[in-house]
Amino acid sequence: MTFDYTKSAATAERLLQKFGQDVTLSRPSTSAPTYDPATGVSTPAAPATYAGRGAVFDYKQTDVNQTLVQAGDQRLYLSPASPMVEPATSDTVTLANGKTYSIVRGGEVNPAGTVVLYDLQLRGVG
Repeated sequence: MTFDYTKSAATAERLLQKFGQDVTLSRPSTSAPTYDPATGVSTPAAPATYAGRGAVFDYKQTDVNQTLVQAGDQRLYLSPASPMVEPATSDTVTLANGKTYSIVRGGEVNPAGTVVLYDLQLRGVG
């Protein structure tokens, strides 16, 4: 007997749409900067941005060990349907409140080849 995880993924998506918040995933550009020889100024290429939907949670105090999980870190459950790219540690996430976080680590919740959601550890930027 096999379990159909597409229903679990649909439930997760529905819950994130209903109870989550808008998030923006930003990925640094791999394009070379644009150089203007007249001014001598080099302008970096703009990052790619992806609109998404996710739910943010604090870590439990017992999870904070100041090594892997630091005080102030947040956990983000991100919909795989929204950003259209798999998040990477080089990306940043901006929440609906305007706060920006770097992705420390994370991955897919992916039982049997169906991505249900992304589970990300975030750390404040700046």
